Amino acid sequence: MKMRIKMQTRVVDEKDVDAILDQRIREGLCISFPRDASVFSRNRAWHGSAPAWNVILEQDDRIIAHCGIVDRTIKVGNEFLHIAGVQNVYVMPTFRGKGFCDGVMNSAMGDAGRRGYDCGLLFCVPELEKVYARCGWRLLPNENVYRMDENGEILPLPGKNIAMFFPLKRKGFPAGDISLEGNDW
Repeated sequence: MKMRIKMQTRVVDEKDVDAILDQRIREGLCISFPRDASVFSRNRAWHGSAPAWNVILEQDDRIIAHCGIVDRTIKVGNEFLHIAGVQNVYVMPTFRGKGFCDGVMNSAMGDAGRRGYDCGLLFCVPELEKVYARCGWRLLPNENVYRMDENGEILPLPGKNIAMFFPLKRKGFPAGDISLEGNDW
């Protein structure tokens, strides 16, 4: 008799993340991003940007996949957008290739839509564009993206990254330079 394994996706507001859940998410980040384990072993707030909420796919007490969402208002040209910034997306290595990333991303943007965000925004390496594109994310044209680092210096988005958006209230992304109004996430 084959035993059925139950998986559950849940949305957890950051204020409801206790020390145990925080540690479980950080452990998954360290495994998934070993080059950044020294950061994630202490903190999930990449560049000081903590998530407003998290989408977690669990199997029993194991986190299989995770996506954090940063609440940010950015400036594009002369317009301000309320965005759901995607950060710290991971699927545990033994579970990759099974569509779990799609599940957490779709849940995250569904929740962002219910919360009234203009759009989603993420930064990734070009090799991941196809992963996010299959979930409805669109590559932004070669607009200039600027961030403010920890020292208050205005810098371009690191060259290794591309920017993608997900339409919510806004079906298109406005043209113009993008100011993240803080550091990237």
